[in-house]
Amino acid sequence: MGKNYTYVPGAAFPYQYKYEHMAVTTDCAIFTYEDWKLKVLLVRRGGEPYKGQWAFPGGFLKMDETAEEGARRELREETGLVPSAIGQLGVFSDVDRDPRERVITIAWYALVKPSEVVGGDDADEAAWFPVDALPPLAFDHRKIFEAAMEQLRRDIHFQPVGFDLLDDEFTIPDLQRLYEAILGVKFDRRNFQRKLLAAGILEEASPAEEYDALPESLFQKSSVLPGIISEALPVAADYGEPRARKGRQGRPGLLFRLNRKKYAAMKEDGGKLEF
Repeated sequence: MGKNYTYVPGAAFPYQYKYEHMAVTTDCAIFTYEDWKLKVLLVRRGGEPYKGQWAFPGGFLKMDETAEEGARRELREETGLVPSAIGQLGVFSDVDRDPRERVITIAWYALVKPSEVVGGDDADEAAWFPVDALPPLAFDHRKIFEAAMEQLRRDIHFQPVGFDLLDDEFTIPDLQRLYEAILGVKFDRRNFQRKLLAAGILEEASPAEEYDALPESLFQKSSVLPGIISEALPVAADYGEPRARKGRQGRPGLLFRLNRKKYAAMKEDGGKLEF
């Protein structure tokens, strides 16, 4: 069998094979939860192909970086976002996925707290879009989006991803609204609450004592989440951000926090969150 390469001494990559080489890109599907909606980060392309269309942040991998390093670099250059962690979603390699040349992409995904983003490098604009109101996407990025949503819906049963998108202290209706946004379903409020409390992974948080002393006239029914939160919330500006008032176990306004040790123990025992 004859040689299928040429050796060039002193070259950066001395073994030069006769086979055609394909290019490799990275793409990032980054999600956040804001205004009671699950959103995904997109950039408006500044160059061809698909100039002016929306796509995931990403670009060509450099010779001296890993796929994750390339994904993080492109995300930072095109949006200014620097997530603490990203996960590999998968490889997308349809032969005709890129009109420029034969290109495979390694996609990454993450859930992050809401953050301002700004277009940079070859992205004219960066913006968050509700997942149920996406514009047409360039390349095969709709396929990548659907795969990322499917992965999120698997993760949410085994990882505390939902809790990480909320404040450290939250109400059960807050958590239900988030899980409904990610899973794309509606839960019965009582069943959701019962199953979540039965899992034993939540602990009651103690609201600030001063709110118990507020006169009742400072409280009104919440209009932010009609039908979801019926607990009265303080609205006087002098008291800062509204917080839930104390109540018995299971009341919609009662604040909880995640007990991460119990969550980890549940996972070690092979358990998962079911609703």
